[in-house]
Amino acid sequence: MNNFEYSNPTRLVFGKGEESRIGELMRARVPAMSPVLVVYGGGSAKASGLLERISESLKAADLVPIELGGVTPNPQLSFVQKGILLAREHRVKAILAVGGGSVIDASKTIAIGVPYVGDVWDFFTKKIMPTEALPVAAVLTLPAAGSEQSIRIVISNGDRKLGAGSPLVRPFVSVIDPELFFTLPEKQIRAGVIDMMSHIMERYFTQTKNTDFVDGQAESAMKTIMKNGLKLKKNPKDYDAWCQIGLAGSFAHNGYYGLGQVEDWASHGMEHELSAWDTTITHGEGLAVVIPAWMKYVWRANPKRFVQFARNVMGVKGEGSDEEIIRKGIKTFRRFLKKMGAPKNLKELGAEKADPKELAKKAVEIPGKLGNFLPLYEKDIVKIYKLMR
Repeated sequence: MNNFEYSNPTRLVFGKGEESRIGELMRARVPAMSPVLVVYGGGSAKASGLLERISESLKAADLVPIELGGVTPNPQLSFVQKGILLAREHRVKAILAVGGGSVIDASKTIAIGVPYVGDVWDFFTKKIMPTEALPVAAVLTLPAAGSEQSIRIVISNGDRKLGAGSPLVRPFVSVIDPELFFTLPEKQIRAGVIDMMSHIMERYFTQTKNTDFVDGQAESAMKTIMKNGLKLKKNPKDYDAWCQIGLAGSFAHNGYYGLGQVEDWASHGMEHELSAWDTTITHGEGLAVVIPAWMKYVWRANPKRFVQFARNVMGVKGEGSDEEIIRKGIKTFRRFLKKMGAPKNLKELGAEKADPKELAKKAVEIPGKLGNFLPLYEKDIVKIYKLMR
């Protein structure tokens, strides 16, 4: 296990009706009479009355809400730039994200863009680290990305989808009310479950040795996600199942499952190119196609880790060679994805016309390679994309 430092200052407020406290929760950090930029996605936040409740809570705490709606899945730089200008115009002192990962990521990017004198895209293309940011808070409406506790951001600009990160953008408070998830459509439930599981996998599949404690926590979390994900497919208003999914998804991406080990992130890098190629592709569904293909290509780099996954997570029993056990594990994982209703290949994803060579070239254009479990270069990534057909 490697040396590490870990600090998670996010105040997590969990349970029924807790979003009504967002005003008082923000006042612990934000001065009275401060303008707060409230960022949200589509019309559901308004139609459900959620935005009204949040606005009332902010006003009751002597804060001034400034609303900005219209965040799309795979949030665009153009929206962020609009938000930066609006925040500067009203001299906002904090950002409140009301939504899922896309809304929270857009909010985080606005938060680092407001005090920055250059182009906010620099943080993604030039890997400049922000030195200051507006404080960010969140009310989660879609459990998936874990952005409500993480230091990460992903933003799209045309056909590029890139990531950045800084402790400065980790929300100082996040509210999770599982009842807000009851009206989510099946596709978003499915994509969210797969996304949060992938965040654990990107850390679990490591070459770092002697990580038993974190391994056990990760294995338990993945099994919990699968069990409760299938429950929600049958009953999307199962409060207890949402509690487990909401909590697991939030902790899946806050760094906990990567303590002391080298993480991978190749699958995310490959999926980002697919959902940048076609922004209607849902990230979690793209990952459902990418991850099994990645597994097939890289397992020989550390068979022991994949046997452990097959046995401890996917429940593979019986005797057999390492390869046989691993293949059964991957097959069982794919069976779970099928039960959730996820696409199994590029054709079902609607990406059969995507050019593997073009995608692979873009995937390594800035980092040079993807992944650490097995470093993947352009020729490797082309082969993996072809495995997705």
